[in-house]
Amino acid sequence: MDEERRQAYLNLIQQLLTCSSGEEFQIFESNRELVDAELLQVMAQEAEKLAADGNQNAADVLLRFRSELLERISESSTLVNPSSEDYWQFLTEVLIATINSNSDPKVVYPLLEANLEKLDDNFIDILKTWASAKLSELEPERAEIIGIYIGEFSNLINNFNLDNKANNMEIAIAGYETIITVLTLENNPIIWANIQNNLGIAYSDRINGDKADNLELAIEAYQLALEVRTKQDFPEDWAMTQYNLGNAYSKRILGNSAKNLEKAIASYQNSSEFYTRDAYPKDWADIQRNIGKLLVQQGSWYDGLSRLEQSLPIYRHTENLEALADSVYHIARTHHLIMNLDKARMNYRDALRIYNHLNNQPGIAICKTGLGILMISIGFIDDARQELTQAYEICHTIKDNQGIDNIQQLLQVINKIKAKP
Repeated sequence: MDEERRQAYLNLIQQLLTCSSGEEFQIFESNRELVDAELLQVMAQEAEKLAADGNQNAADVLLRFRSELLERISESSTLVNPSSEDYWQFLTEVLIATINSNSDPKVVYPLLEANLEKLDDNFIDILKTWASAKLSELEPERAEIIGIYIGEFSNLINNFNLDNKANNMEIAIAGYETIITVLTLENNPIIWANIQNNLGIAYSDRINGDKADNLELAIEAYQLALEVRTKQDFPEDWAMTQYNLGNAYSKRILGNSAKNLEKAIASYQNSSEFYTRDAYPKDWADIQRNIGKLLVQQGSWYDGLSRLEQSLPIYRHTENLEALADSVYHIARTHHLIMNLDKARMNYRDALRIYNHLNNQPGIAICKTGLGILMISIGFIDDARQELTQAYEICHTIKDNQGIDNIQQLLQVINKIKAKP
């Protein structure tokens, strides 16, 4: 967008904010050449700025005009110019591709790759506007079919890792939230529960928005899914959602920390009733590893260590080196907590070797930080400085501010020790 056109959008927005009630339609008609996807984007940006400056009333007015414009766009394609038409055409193409290919990523993903510039806020608006209007006008049976495929597209784009992952997730959430008004608990409980579970995953991993609020939305969605996904009727789906709920509670920011840990452990325990060691060894190992870490966090170090160690034989016979390294690191950390320093050092080294093999920089940094702390405690100050300095450099490269702060404090401790006569 060039500066001249952006200024034209801003002038139009100023007209809207100062016009009398009802005049906005005349303003849109008089400026048809400016009514496009980019105008919608600038309106959203300006509303955000107004709210940030404390002018919430003007922000609300502008957002209302934007919603009215979106409604008009959905009713009449003659109002929008080709740049907006590109979004409509792309939405149609991608939904047809999803339907015709039976949701095959090999078909849909190349289409997404060829249109990365359209995976933005404007596409979200158009998806929500079109889907809401279309689904409300169709016969219930037809609306359910279209809704299912919008859900399938949402699943696909939620797992699409090219371009802007945050935008892709917002598109997926918009799709789920729109179709859940048609595929309801009353008329299609199984699909409704699937959507709630998928919404929970999307909210839990969401990049945009407040992390604490997103986790609350995730927990709510999982709990709704479990109203249908009962252990008796759908044992595998029940176990899957219980596992997801455990993940959400383990990361929860709001509420009582101790109770969140208890709920996370309980959800993982529920999940393990289906994912047994004999039937699903890999899933069982993941559950033991997660419970082990939470038990250590609770202060039940020996119980946690036992769970972590139970996962190792399974991980050593799989290709999941990330999980193996994570288990070994947390075993090292637990031995460190209970002052088994030799075992802690050996396990830190073992985890570090795996993370080096994987070129996992955050993993390398946490292992070196752990080794640095251990070396301080046994008096190997120069070795500690070396490990911590290397960890600091990695944290700086990957922009891990929390890691940087922690290591700086440790290096200050070393400097004080070295300064003593």
